Amino acid sequence: MALEFWRQRDVATFVNPLKNWQLDEQILEFRRDPLLGHVSLFSPAIQGKRDILYPAPDYSYVRSIADATRASCFLCDGKWERMTPRYSEDLIQGGRLKKGEVLLFPNLFPTSPYHAVIMLGEDHYRSLDNFPEDLLLDAFDVAVEFIKRVFQKDSRMSFVTINANYLPPAGSSVFHPHIQVLMAQVPSTHYSRVMEASKKYYERNGTPYWKDFVDIERQGGERYIMSIGESHWIMAFSPMGTNEVVGVFPDKVDILKWEVADVRALSKGVSRVLRFFHSIGFSTFNFSLFGGPLGEGDIEPYGAFIRLVCRQNFLPHYRTDDYYFQKLMENEIMATPPEELARIFREMLEE
Repeated sequence: MALEFWRQRDVATFVNPLKNWQLDEQILEFRRDPLLGHVSLFSPAIQGKRDILYPAPDYSYVRSIADATRASCFLCDGKWERMTPRYSEDLIQGGRLKKGEVLLFPNLFPTSPYHAVIMLGEDHYRSLDNFPEDLLLDAFDVAVEFIKRVFQKDSRMSFVTINANYLPPAGSSVFHPHIQVLMAQVPSTHYSRVMEASKKYYERNGTPYWKDFVDIERQGGERYIMSIGESHWIMAFSPMGTNEVVGVFPDKVDILKWEVADVRALSKGVSRVLRFFHSIGFSTFNFSLFGGPLGEGDIEPYGAFIRLVCRQNFLPHYRTDDYYFQKLMENEIMATPPEELARIFREMLEE
């Protein structure tokens, strides 16, 4: 079975008090992700409710929290020198990796055998239009260097992700901008599902899913945003989170083989996506970067890719964007169709 962008429409019918108790019919569109099969729902009525679901960020409130937390921040004003842990000398001389304003050190509360934190610059707070490419380049460059060092020391650590939670609504316990690198022998649930589904697709079709996905989206054009180097950036057809953008490196499966051009493409892409999120009124995000198993080369079935999503905006008494529909049913609601988001993103890049 070849790659399929499945969608189905249905209708919800009820007597609506907001329309003078007239019979109301609301269109629902269900979509299924072509690789994993997770379901997303779009309704024009939900799009009209976006200001309720995602109120605009309260930037004065965000800055007040930034000001209140800066004095106690262990990353600000050089406090990281005495307050952050170090790796052993046989892994990293001096225990930390530093490049420009970027610093890598171990997480005090690790969730993987190797769990590094990377400070993203000295500024305690950044709006999403202020994550410059050069800063991200240093951060991802340090992340890749760390990955290579760990794998050289312990080749059992073959599954790696690079991740971010930005601000409390996105799950961050640290206000200061940072990203995280996780390396383990055991892949995460999503990692496993992606690898298994990619392998089955390859065995069934004789072609890699990630290359087919890029080719089809590029030809169709509705959700395709841009190419940067060997990467391709696309609005997700059936997103896993709000406004999901997927960056795909179909020919760069093994992160151990990444070169400066690949890291720069990732940095430029992420910087542009965050600027886009800012332009459509969002203030927080998550991302996760996945690749194939380290040390196995650019295996045909797999691809390297990054998922970036918006989270609830930062304002007093914000509501979570994650409830039973997402958390337990593993579905997602689209407040805006991916095709419309892609059009807005492309227009932003042309300005």
